[in-house]
Amino acid sequence: MSHSRNLKELPDLSSATNLEVLNLNGCSSLVELPFSTGNATKLLKLELSGCSSLLEFPSSIGYAINLQRINLSYCSNLVELPSSIGNATNLKELDLTYCSSLMELPSSIGNCTNLKELDLMMCSSLIKLPSSIENAINLEKLILAGCKSLVELPSFIGKVTDLRILDFGYLSCLVELPSFIGNLHKLSELRLRGCKKLQVLPTNINLEFLDELDLTDCILLKTFPAISTNIKRLHLRGTQIEEVSSSLRSWPRLQDLQMVYSENLSEFSHVLERITVLELRDINIREMTPWLNRITRLRRLKLSGCGKLVSLPQLPDSLTILDADNCGSLERLGCSFNNPNIQHLDFTNCLKLDKEARDLIIQATARHYSILPSREVHEYITNQAIGSSLTMKLNQRALPTSMRFKACIVLADNGDHEAGKERCMEVCLTIMERQNDFITSTCVSKNHSFRDFLTEHLYTFEVLVDVEVTSDELVFDFKLNSEKWEIGECGVLEMKNHVQTFSEIDFWDFY
Repeated sequence: MSHSRNLKELPDLSSATNLEVLNLNGCSSLVELPFSTGNATKLLKLELSGCSSLLEFPSSIGYAINLQRINLSYCSNLVELPSSIGNATNLKELDLTYCSSLMELPSSIGNCTNLKELDLMMCSSLIKLPSSIENAINLEKLILAGCKSLVELPSFIGKVTDLRILDFGYLSCLVELPSFIGNLHKLSELRLRGCKKLQVLPTNINLEFLDELDLTDCILLKTFPAISTNIKRLHLRGTQIEEVSSSLRSWPRLQDLQMVYSENLSEFSHVLERITVLELRDINIREMTPWLNRITRLRRLKLSGCGKLVSLPQLPDSLTILDADNCGSLERLGCSFNNPNIQHLDFTNCLKLDKEARDLIIQATARHYSILPSREVHEYITNQAIGSSLTMKLNQRALPTSMRFKACIVLADNGDHEAGKERCMEVCLTIMERQNDFITSTCVSKNHSFRDFLTEHLYTFEVLVDVEVTSDELVFDFKLNSEKWEIGECGVLEMKNHVQTFSEIDFWDFY
């Protein structure tokens, strides 16, 4: 019954003794569950995500002793859980994400000894955790990110020694990471993103199985002790950390090192050879130094909002993502985009780009998308049309089994919108075969997402047709997810096919 938005109550479930899954996700008018829910003793999953009117949880839930998963995420009016939840001893997952009115958990939660995942992300009213959590000996995942009312981190968390994932992101109470972290020898992911008061990490601890340490936007953090040499992903963007121990060179598993750009990075060759994501936060800088090309594993470069940046030097061929949006003074690109696996290039509002720079961007093989200022479709795109549809004649005598196209649009301003008030833009491209003026079949229909609706910008993306095409004429039809905007021009270019390969790190780079 998910997304039954007008559903206010459920019937008596006393006879539903064989019910195993109850899905009420998105039932935003539902105020309560019937007491008889507890009679569903075979219930395994209870899905209540987005039940924003739900005020309380029935105490009878303790009778549903076989429950393994309860999802109460986005139940923003839920104030408490009944103590009887401790009787659900087979419970493995409890998701309370964005339960913003929840102030505490019942102490009986410690009786759920099979609990593996407890997600309290953005429970902004949560004041404390019950000490009984230390009895949840099988707990592997504890998410406290965004619990801004949490007064302190209780030391008993250090007794939950099976923890694998621990997320303390955006906790205002966190000034110093407590030493009990050293007791969590099985920890694989430690996330401290956005802890703006965090100044100190404990020394003399060794987390042997730590794969990921995320310190992004810990703005006061100046040093990083080597708490593990087995880290795969180390995120230091948004910190004051400019120097990392030379031992980093010998870390055998390090694949993803994210750091902030600084001029003295060139002095640490062991860092340059490991960096995968680099962020420039100096909004006054005009030029970046040429040693950027020495960062041979760089996947993503973030330059967003560097309003005085005039030019870019040669960039490493490993680059797959370049975020240069709102760099209003950027004119020149002293680089080419040679990596065939480039995923996106964002030059939104870079209004001063010269012609050579624009040519480089439009000719790059950006798999997901590229954005650059333009009032019209670039001349490089050979098939163009006014409006949202065009027909393309294929030149091959023998049609290939798959074809790849670069497609693009420019928005027209119809005056029926308010800037900044729209959701993200989705472009649906439908490609159809045409013979003798009749549409015979649809080859592909695919959506592509962009962050903003912007006029005087050229949006490009690639699309693959991997079905057999028998006609030599294709129709390309573009549609937007908003009636307030229009497509002024569109264009399509057939590209040479080649095999694309992704490394594991390419997918992490989006986050």
